[in-house]
Amino acid sequence: MTISMTDYFRTRKADRKKETRYLNVINKDSCTSCNSCATVCPVDCIYEVVSPVPSESYHQIDTARCIGCQMCYRSPNDSSEFYQLTICPWNAIDMLRNPNVKPDATSVLEPYYRGSTAEMPWSKLEEYTYQLFLDGEVFIPTDEEAMNGYFHILQEEAWMYSEEDNVSFVQEDAEKGEDAVRYKATEAGRDLLDVIFNDYQRIFMD
Repeated sequence: MTISMTDYFRTRKADRKKETRYLNVINKDSCTSCNSCATVCPVDCIYEVVSPVPSESYHQIDTARCIGCQMCYRSPNDSSEFYQLTICPWNAIDMLRNPNVKPDATSVLEPYYRGSTAEMPWSKLEEYTYQLFLDGEVFIPTDEEAMNGYFHILQEEAWMYSEEDNVSFVQEDAEKGEDAVRYKATEAGRDLLDVIFNDYQRIFMD
């Protein structure tokens, strides 16, 4: 089923009950909004960000609801160790190991933080900054305090860009709608994420 972003967040269901092994993220620069992924998603966590220019519409995945079933990435029943029947005709979907399950001893983000927050939700920050890395933006339900709290940390000008300079990953002027908030990456923040996730080892299925 395909649903617009506006309708999706107005009728959004609860997050998944437990963390799953995999998460999927769509690269909007490769997505053509063909709906192949959305039509096979069993939990309807994929929505369309509609543009006034039809060719510029794209899909995103609500990773807080994604169950890692692989269905939008590949067809498990029709794949083998020698062949993958992928669902997306444009290869626009990354399937990565969920950083919230057995997280690394040191997050890839941790060496770059120079702020004062003591209890950092590193694995959740990895989940959302990976989306920022791919798309430069993330949509979050307006009424989800914890989720929006993660982005308040990313809005801190406390991330090491150089020995002398700190930057924020996310712009302060987030676009707040009735049902969803659109967080956009800063230019410097996205440059830094390109460095951080350059050798990220959780991108493809093993």
